[in-house]
Amino acid sequence: MHLTAAERGIRPGDWVSVETPEGSIRARARLNDSLEPRVVCGQHGWWQSCPDIGVPGYDAFDSAGANFNLIIGNGLIDPISGSVPHRAYLCQVRRVE
Repeated sequence: MHLTAAERGIRPGDWVSVETPEGSIRARARLNDSLEPRVVCGQHGWWQSCPDIGVPGYDAFDSAGANFNLIIGNGLIDPISGSVPHRAYLCQVRRVE
């Protein structure tokens, strides 16, 4: 288990809140020892349902959902390409009940 996750009481499968100055989303924790312990990686489309394995869907625009796009601000948009900083954004992660 990552030391950073352990320090925050986060175990695999726990519900967590990923928080930025723009807002927060809710997701399930999955730990990966190949990542640097201070790195958070969000997967695209996590809020979508998958009936084949019994996973419910979540409203992509609801604060209780898990749409990472909602917590990435537009203040740092690249002036040339218009790209937003999806690969480098500060956040905090905490375990939620």
